[in-house]
Amino acid sequence: MNIYTMSVYGAGKGSLLSPVIALCPLWLPDMGFTPGALVQVLPEVGGLFFILCDENIQKYSGLLRSTEEKKGTLITVGCCKNGIRLEIEGSYIRNAGLDVGDTLIIQYEYGLIRVRKLPDQLKSTEHLVDEAF
Repeated sequence: MNIYTMSVYGAGKGSLLSPVIALCPLWLPDMGFTPGALVQVLPEVGGLFFILCDENIQKYSGLLRSTEEKKGTLITVGCCKNGIRLEIEGSYIRNAGLDVGDTLIIQYEYGLIRVRKLPDQLKSTEHLVDEAF
């Protein structure tokens, strides 16, 4: 399992900021997330699960229905000037208990990305390892 950190940023103006999670790290293609790939995004307590669905899809309509029943959504991997991009915004982020400014810890492996809020008692500026090591 690999780990990556980032923050939820806000799109829009003033008090109407919509939360956005945009993943564009170089490791996305190595994990199977290539341009045009279908991704299921499901909420979990304090975060989101991104599941690559391009392989073994029997019926899109069944996948969509199942995803909506779980309060999730389907997205596709897009392109940007620096490579590829996986982005979700708005209510799906808030429904997962995340909001603008939250620090996230991302765990990833082939076909799966788990996004969780870093607990408030752990800040990225604190030392997480004893300095004696």
